[in-house]
Amino acid sequence: MKSYLKYLIISLLLVMSVSLAPTAAFAQNYHTKSKKAVKYFKNAKKQYDKKKYQKTFKYLDKALDADGKFCDALLLKAELSMKLDNDEQAIESFEQMFAADSMAFPKSAITLANLYLEHFRFSDAVNILKWYVKVPNQKSALTNQAKDLLVIAEFRDEAFNNPVKYDPVNLGSNVNTAGDEYVNQILPDGSRIYFTRRGDVIDKQGAREEFIFSSAIINGEYMPALPLELDWHNNKRMGAVSIAPNQRKMYFVGIDFIDSYGRGDIYTSELVDNQWSKPANLGNIVNTSTMESQPCISADGQELYFVRYSRTYESTDIYYSQFYQGKWTNPKPIVSANSKGNEMSPFIHPDGNTLYFASDGLPGMGGYDIFMCKKLPRGEWSTPQNLGYPINSEKNEISFVVSSDGRKGYISTDRDGGMGGYDIYVFDLDKVDAPEPVDMTRFELHNIQFEFDSAVLTKSSYGVIEKIAAFMEANPSINVEIAGYTDNTGTDEHNMELSLKRAASVMEALINSGISVSRMEVVGFGANNPLVPNDSDANKRINRRVEIRVIN
Repeated sequence: MKSYLKYLIISLLLVMSVSLAPTAAFAQNYHTKSKKAVKYFKNAKKQYDKKKYQKTFKYLDKALDADGKFCDALLLKAELSMKLDNDEQAIESFEQMFAADSMAFPKSAITLANLYLEHFRFSDAVNILKWYVKVPNQKSALTNQAKDLLVIAEFRDEAFNNPVKYDPVNLGSNVNTAGDEYVNQILPDGSRIYFTRRGDVIDKQGAREEFIFSSAIINGEYMPALPLELDWHNNKRMGAVSIAPNQRKMYFVGIDFIDSYGRGDIYTSELVDNQWSKPANLGNIVNTSTMESQPCISADGQELYFVRYSRTYESTDIYYSQFYQGKWTNPKPIVSANSKGNEMSPFIHPDGNTLYFASDGLPGMGGYDIFMCKKLPRGEWSTPQNLGYPINSEKNEISFVVSSDGRKGYISTDRDGGMGGYDIYVFDLDKVDAPEPVDMTRFELHNIQFEFDSAVLTKSSYGVIEKIAAFMEANPSINVEIAGYTDNTGTDEHNMELSLKRAASVMEALINSGISVSRMEVVGFGANNPLVPNDSDANKRINRRVEIRVIN
């Protein structure tokens, strides 16, 4: 990011005609009465043209010894210092120049402001930009540019001096790698996190492997990530998954699929007989000849949020489509969220009213920042609110999801100290930024034990079942799904049958505890959806489990 900002600053100098080639920049009257200073300055320009920069500095220093307020020499010294990545010296030279004669090269204030911003001197950036926008006879384009930059500087100054609560924890090597991890979703019951992993090895076509992974969350620990099990995958690039709350349907972006309308299209797949069906393109109402990506389905399944690229503006915006009478409607942009820059990674919270997304076009701390907006009574969206510093940094924060209860935030960022590329972090979400909590209760019944290769409950299991029965009695309006799982020992058919019988045993025990059978559904997943790899006896014990989920 630093090199990118440096490129912008140097480009700005060219736009302002304060060229790094000093012959054109200093062809007019010099800002000094010292002939000796002018002589040394001319020698400095000659050395600059020859790219002999150390000699350039030597003659500039001699010129400044002759006249310490020689603005032409100070400006060239500042520009050359920037070119050589010596920002501290560049800032010092600019400041000396403005102290000597602020009207010698007033438009350099924009360049100095950018340097201030890069080095977290936000108040200094605000002050010099406030001065410059009042300077008369400046080109309107430069004045407008300074005004836009002033908005950013004022935001950063306020955010930096009023930091929000933020204590991020890297999810660790079970999730993060030397490549990139982009957080997509945490299941509503908090049992598993889904993310896209982009490898760090570039293939012959110049692309990197990209696929969907998940990590089970057990007692606050993130288990080794596993790739999504798809019979039809065939090494295709896909990512940005969004899974419906009932975990029976998912949406994702497929890159360069055969039936795509553009480079990237949004697809859907359904869980049938515990296998994800072959992907179905959402069609040319949602997908176009450009690129659609990063889908996020609402908790009720009636709204789909995604990102669309515009060839006209060469940027990305957030759109949404509604499911109406069996079809997706023509997508509409979320006007209040979209800017002249790029918006990406929409996440609609299960509360249905809180939208999080990343943007590099709204006032922020630098690069991509995370923003939040709320759905208003008439269906419009509020003005985006930056989540603040240090949640947002001078680096890129590119995706963000929030747990159903609004307590945990998961963020993908490339800030320093990670494991490489973009990593996923978790932190406690400040109440100011939290959405409305949504109760998505789930129970992992690891203490329910069965005899070897049977569905007979052991005596030690009934204590847990009694707690579940008490919960259901206290909440008579809820219904539950009882799901059985096995490890990978045995055939698929045997494991599927065994997992279903074990789930049925739990249901029978709950019936005997007074719970109506009409409030329960039983499913078996066999060895599918393991919490951890089946590579040890200890891990196999973890995967032999029964889960109960609230389904209404």
